[in-house]
Amino acid sequence: MNAMKSLKIIFLFLFASFLLQSCATILGGKSNTLVFADESATKAEVFIDGELIGEAPGKIKVPKAKIQHGSKLVIKAEGFAEKEYLLLRKQNAVYTIVDLLIGGIPLAVDYTTGNIYRPVPRAFKYELIKE
Repeated sequence: MNAMKSLKIIFLFLFASFLLQSCATILGGKSNTLVFADESATKAEVFIDGELIGEAPGKIKVPKAKIQHGSKLVIKAEGFAEKEYLLLRKQNAVYTIVDLLIGGIPLAVDYTTGNIYRPVPRAFKYELIKE
């Protein structure tokens, strides 16, 4: 009887683990990649809401929790005017559809963790202007 009880507990644990996984959490990872391209290849620092997150040009991985709806991204380089962008968080339709197909619980997990959202824009083609 103990073996049967243990088997039930293991099954319930695995079933709960499956239900609490979500498409965006599994496929989307814990960070977003922002891509910065500058035709003049001016090296610059990139800030989100006043915090340095990396250098441009190139790719910068940013934790998903760092970008909020309305975050301000600023590109700064010495001797150049700052370039500002407003970041928005948009719901990813593909993740939503897949979550709905496998049940509503994963959708709730994605909303709770914020993983269903992607920053817009994610690619920045900028040109810094000398002051």
